[in-house]
This record gives sequence, structure tokens and C-alpha cells, in this order.
Amino acid sequence: MRTPPMILIVEDNPAGLEILQTRLEARDYDIITATDGEAGLAMAKEKQPDLILLDIMMPKMDGIEVCRHIKADPSLPFIPIIMVTAKADSKDVVAGLEAGGDEYLTKPVDQAALVARVKSMLRIKGLHDTVLEQAAQLKAQLETATKVQSLFWPKIPQLNAGSHIWAVSLPATYVGGDLYDVIPLPDNSLLAYVADVCGHGVPAALIMAALSTKIRSEALLQSEIDKLLEATNHTMFNLISEEVLFATIFLARYWPTSGKLQFTVGGHLRPLWIVEDGLGNFPELKGISLGIKEHVHYEKKEILLSPGESVLFFTDGIVEARNENGELFGNDRLVDLMEQANGPPWGKGLLDLINNWRGNTPVRDDLTVLEIWRDKR
Repeated sequence: MRTPPMILIVEDNPAGLEILQTRLEARDYDIITATDGEAGLAMAKEKQPDLILLDIMMPKMDGIEVCRHIKADPSLPFIPIIMVTAKADSKDVVAGLEAGGDEYLTKPVDQAALVARVKSMLRIKGLHDTVLEQAAQLKAQLETATKVQSLFWPKIPQLNAGSHIWAVSLPATYVGGDLYDVIPLPDNSLLAYVADVCGHGVPAALIMAALSTKIRSEALLQSEIDKLLEATNHTMFNLISEEVLFATIFLARYWPTSGKLQFTVGGHLRPLWIVEDGLGNFPELKGISLGIKEHVHYEKKEILLSPGESVLFFTDGIVEARNENGELFGNDRLVDLMEQANGPPWGKGLLDLINNWRGNTPVRDDLTVLEIWRDKR
């Protein structure tokens, strides 16, 4: 809003116009005027004032029509409109408010009422503009946060012996709480995981960053993935337990040459094990989510990924996606649709199928997929 505020008075009666202009100029407002509806509409579009005092009964175009045009024009910012009408024409007050008017004054205009209405509407205008400015600043900050968060996504290494790895993470908003990482280890194995911090937006993204940093530091100290997860959980408990937050994780260590895959889990969904004739029975392993309990023992198991097989890690943004009818994608549909996907990598086709199934439904949860596979011999 300008300083001083600019007020447009649209009034066809010269005496009435002079009274309003004189009274408001005495309050140090910047006043511009128009003497008919068409001129008032043109002036509103050109100058975009902070407030309009709009007479209802005018030649060429009445105030109600002018009000409709202003409120319906998407190129114009929010401009409060005070409708001015004769006291006897109460129906005009109703029509003006229905057309989008924000306040009204009756003729003859009382000076105290005029000043009070103008101050009130300008206060609303100022608050509205402040909210828009803050929203623009927040958007810019979130766009920066999105770029910063993208730095956490690792460069996927090229594996040997016909092994491959692929991953993607799609936040529901600017930043998200999903996480994946791929960490090469000195013995030519690698750590790979997907994790999901409960919640969305900036708080989840900050916890995601802390979780990523902790796992990378522990990867240098711990040779066993179950111990790595125990140390990570201890730190996350001290960080987020008082906030009643937690994170789920599926953590694996993979040897590309042999296809051996060790894994441990903290409250996360089981991966899909894609074998030659469909889906394999991936071993079940229980483990509590990170940050809920301070001292936790995590188990580990292992499988052998044979040539031509793939293992697909994912977050609950997959199974909890909804379509336009409000239906959940669900585990059963995931299994059925895997038969229609092409791969490897199967994850790319799965994302396409989910997007088509979801249609125009807004995305409500972050979505992450990480896949490891071996070429057929």
C-alpha cells in the first residue's frame, strides 16, 4: 500500500465529489477522481488505487456494474470498495455488497462515519498487502530450500559386475521429509536406504538433513548395518522425541559382484523383490521407527539377488497415493500393477502408472523409490 494511500472517488455529483475530496485531503490522503462509471473503471485499472469510494447511481455505468468489473478482473490487486448510496435505497446497499463491495456509506455522508470507514478499509488493505508480501518472501525462501535440498540427493555410482542402482525422490511441496542415499564403502560394497520423516515441509526437511548427516558419519565408524542403525536411532531420539516426531527407514548393504544384500529396518515398508516369475517373498524383519525409543536393538538379514532380479525400496507415498475418487493405491494394487510395468528399472514404470492412476488429484505425500538390480546372464 502506498504512503500516503491513494483513494479513488467516483461520483457524478460535483458538490458531493468536492465534499468527499476535501474531507479526505484534509487527512493527507492522495485523492484522484472520476465523474462517471466508465471513467471510474478506467481510472481504477490505470492507477490501481488503495481504496475506492464508489457512488451507486451514475451515468454510463452504475457503481454496481463498476464494482463487478473491478472484482472480476484478475489483473487487478485487492482494492477495497466503499459503496456510496442514498439512505432510502437500502436495496442498492444489498446489491452493492453482493457485487463485491466491502463497505457502504449513505448520503448525506457523515464525516465521522466517512473517516472511520476509510481507516477500516485501508487497515484491511494494508494487512492484505502485508500477507501477500510475506507469502512472496516465503515462496522465494522455499524455492531456495528446494534447491538446497536437491544437494542431498547423491550422485548414483556406476556399479560393476552387471549391477545397477536407480533412485528418485519427489516432494509433495517445495521440500519434503523423504530421503534416500547411496554411500560407497571401502570394500566395494555400498550402503543404500530410503527413509521417511513423518510430516511435510520445512520441519521434516530439516530432520531429513540431520538424519542424512548422521548416517553418513556413522557409515565411517560402523561396519555392521544393525549397529549403524542403533547409533543413528540414539541420535534421532535425542533430536526429535520431544517433538513427537519419528522417521522410518529401510537400510541395506549391497555387494555388486556377488549380489548379496544385507538389510535392517526401522518401521518401514518391506521392499518388492522382483524375480523371474513375478514377486519373491522378501523376508520380514521388524524394527521400531527412529526417534521413538532411545535404546533399541535392530536385527539384520540378507538375501542373494540373482542375475535378472531386482529389489525395489519405496516410501509410503506410493501405497498411500489417492485417485480422484479418494481411493488409496494400496499394497494389492501395487502388486497387480507391477505386472504391467516395464523394467528394470521397474520404479520408473511404477511412477508413470501411479501418476496416471492418480489423475488430477493433488499430491499429498512425498514419494521416493530406490531400486537395485542385476543384469540377466
